[in-house]
Amino acid sequence: MLSCSSHRFLIIGYIALWAFSTLLYGTTLWAQDADAEAAQHFAAAHQAQDAGNLDLAATEYLAVIRLRPEVAEAYASLGLVYSAQGKFAESARTLAKAEKLKRGLPGVSLYLGIDYEKQRQAALAIPQFIEAVRLEPVNKQAHTWLAKALWDDGRIQPAIEQARKTSLLFPSDPALLLDLGEAYRKAADLGIQRVLTAARGEPLAHQVYGDIYKDERSWENAAAHYYRALEQDPRWQGAHYGLGDIAVRRDKLEIATQEYQHELEANPASAAALARLGEIALLESKPDDALALFGKAIHAGGYQAANALGLPRPYPAAAEDLSPHALQQLRSCLPALQAAPASASRDLALAYANARLGSDDASLSAWKDFTGNTAHPGAPNARARGFDSYYRQDFEATAADLSSWVKLHPNDLQADYLLAKTYRNLSLSTLEHLLAVAPDSYPAHQLSAETYQNAEQDEKAVAEYRVVEGMVPDLPGVHFSIGHLLLKMSQQDPAREELAAELRLNPDHAEANAEMGTILLDRLDAANAIPYLEKAVHLDPDLWATYRQLGKAYYLQKDYAKAQTALHQAVRYDPQGLAHYQLGLVYRSMGQKEAANAQFEISRKLKLEALAHDETQMTTLKSVEQ
Repeated sequence: MLSCSSHRFLIIGYIALWAFSTLLYGTTLWAQDADAEAAQHFAAAHQAQDAGNLDLAATEYLAVIRLRPEVAEAYASLGLVYSAQGKFAESARTLAKAEKLKRGLPGVSLYLGIDYEKQRQAALAIPQFIEAVRLEPVNKQAHTWLAKALWDDGRIQPAIEQARKTSLLFPSDPALLLDLGEAYRKAADLGIQRVLTAARGEPLAHQVYGDIYKDERSWENAAAHYYRALEQDPRWQGAHYGLGDIAVRRDKLEIATQEYQHELEANPASAAALARLGEIALLESKPDDALALFGKAIHAGGYQAANALGLPRPYPAAAEDLSPHALQQLRSCLPALQAAPASASRDLALAYANARLGSDDASLSAWKDFTGNTAHPGAPNARARGFDSYYRQDFEATAADLSSWVKLHPNDLQADYLLAKTYRNLSLSTLEHLLAVAPDSYPAHQLSAETYQNAEQDEKAVAEYRVVEGMVPDLPGVHFSIGHLLLKMSQQDPAREELAAELRLNPDHAEANAEMGTILLDRLDAANAIPYLEKAVHLDPDLWATYRQLGKAYYLQKDYAKAQTALHQAVRYDPQGLAHYQLGLVYRSMGQKEAANAQFEISRKLKLEALAHDETQMTTLKSVEQ
């Protein structure tokens, strides 16, 4: 998203272009005395714009319009000034007039789209950005804004495709790779949340949580959820497989074998479980058994088997590390594998063993042999194609097929879940590419900061964000990220400085306004907190916690009517009952005792429910077999 400074820079450029072209042809456009006066106002407006005096610039452009209402450049220039002032509705009306008078003026479609985006009208913005891209194919901002509008309109896959196209068009800009990686990550998060919501109370929800914890190496939490899935459905496919993966990673091969065998009882066609049993045979230095199991796995599904072994590469990159003992056992199998008759199972075993032993060239050679000797059956529909592409690690094809399938079959949660995992893998590969091509760039440091932040390593995250701040002081969002973390670390004064810096660059940053208001409210400065909190919920109506803070601020100011209105929004999402309790205080101050007691009771029940949920989770964890 563009910062205010970026807006100003581009706006000046467009106005300079129009002023130059208009004055260049002034002998035909403004030939009369009145036209000369209009030209003077236009020049004065441009000068004021260049100096940053937007109010004077707007006045001068209005003077031009009064004298020459048919000049499209005047409307366009005025519209861009309104946009820079944050008057997006006025800007949209003025730019639409310019577009009607003269189509194709540089910047008009782009900023008309930006105006619609700022007003949360993404559907109206998209055609404008498409036109902007057509008019200026090398304008990076037009491409990035188009991706954002598509995303905001709920068109996730087209938005990602546009972001990918933009990164390919401008390969020297590592920030676009970061944007693409984050878009994939957000798509994955949305997909996971969608599946968890739809599968609440079902084994699939516990399967998803188990997989998440497994990837985070939180073995006990992962196992707890797999066990919960099996409690709900003893024949559930995937839970025993997950438990087997955990056992392998903890060098408990006997337990892993039992779990994979249980998985085959539930799903005899599981190529993944057969492949992992073959892996265990290699780790136990039983190459003949391994080759037989790999043969069965390939018969059940060659690429599914390979994917289970982390081939052609694991996701995430460190997911398949082995202990020194396991590596030694694997190394001892190599001579027997190399001497075995040529077959797809031999190729798969060699590709796996060499990959884990770090012999990348040998692994790649065996992998090429495997792919050349493994049949690739046709898929009857987009779902089957998507699953097949996922196993072959062609994640872009997977995303295209599964997104179209899920759109037509929204209740297919297994396909939706695989789509989310696909986006996650695309995010990982994109961000790895960023680190490879531009390791010292500010996007690389920003990625490191976000990685530390997601891992709750806040001090390291702040240090990396500071590097970014030093490299690009006016980068939108970096001051907020630092301020947010400092506030989390209870360092309110430096947090307030960073948030203020963010708001100077971008007054319309909803979260920065919300957190600045929160800091002021914590200091009982409700009067000054209210404007920030009001602006935050105006910019982003989904900031439920901010509605609660705003209600509290109104309450402290004894403006009970406004407090009630704000808290009625906050209670729409109030899992801990905090907003209901605050609303009870408001009703009590208004003399409505029954309404107050009702809110207090709701708050009490919500708190008890949250406590009961936590206790259930702890009980499950304690019951896990160690």
